[in-house]
Amino acid sequence: MMQGFVVVARRLFASLFVAIACGLGLAACSTTGSSFDSSGLRYLVAGQTTLDEASGLLHSAPTDTYRQQDGSAMARWSHKASMVTDAIYFNQELWLAFGPDGRFQRIVKSENIPRANMFQGGARVDANAVSYPTQP
Repeated sequence: MMQGFVVVARRLFASLFVAIACGLGLAACSTTGSSFDSSGLRYLVAGQTTLDEASGLLHSAPTDTYRQQDGSAMARWSHKASMVTDAIYFNQELWLAFGPDGRFQRIVKSENIPRANMFQGGARVDANAVSYPTQP
């Protein structure tokens, strides 16, 4: 009888320990914004891509959209995740400008977006290429 009680007590204690550990682990995590896929940046074409198309390419709606009186807009995609109260964190942010016609103009700001300025209109832009004037 006593042996059965000990087994049940151990299982209860183990379950309680796991529940507390999971609760503390989840309490130390936080996220803001929504995840987005920056690999779609290569398909943005200045003067052609609309905000809705950009949202589709990035697989997420912007976190914020700031509209101007002239019809232009600034769209911001942001995703931040923190674990163990800022001991481990992840931060991605992308700001895109759209003209009065609603078409993409340029990348205004990118934070932790790999190769954000490597592509224009689907074509790779070699940032290391240097053009020297030819001597007559």
